[in-house]
Amino acid sequence: MPTQEERLATLEQSFGTPQKEIGKSIHEVNENSTIMLGLLQTLTQESKQTGLRMEMMKIRMDQLETKFDAHTALLNEHTRVLSEHTARFDRLETLLTQILARLPEKP
Repeated sequence: MPTQEERLATLEQSFGTPQKEIGKSIHEVNENSTIMLGLLQTLTQESKQTGLRMEMMKIRMDQLETKFDAHTALLNEHTRVLSEHTARFDRLETLLTQILARLPEKP
C-alpha cells in the first residue's frame, strides 16, 4: 500500500497534467480571440469603405440620370422640330406636285 506522501505525489502529478492542458487551451483561446478581433476590425473597416463606395456610386448614378434626362429632353425637342420640318416638306412636296400638274407638257 502506498504511503501518504506517494499518494500525494501521484495526486500532484495527475493534477499538474490537466493544469498544463488547461493553460494551453486558454492560450489557444486567447490567440483565436486576438485573430477574431483583428478580422472583425478589418471587416468593419471594409464595410465602411463599401458604404462609402456605394454612396459615391449613388451620387454618380444620380448625375448620370440627370444627364440622361437632359439628353432625352433635347432629343425630344429635336424630334419635334424634325417632325415640323417633315410636315413642312410634305406640304411643299404636295404644292410642287400640284404646280407640276398644272404646267403644260412639252411637245
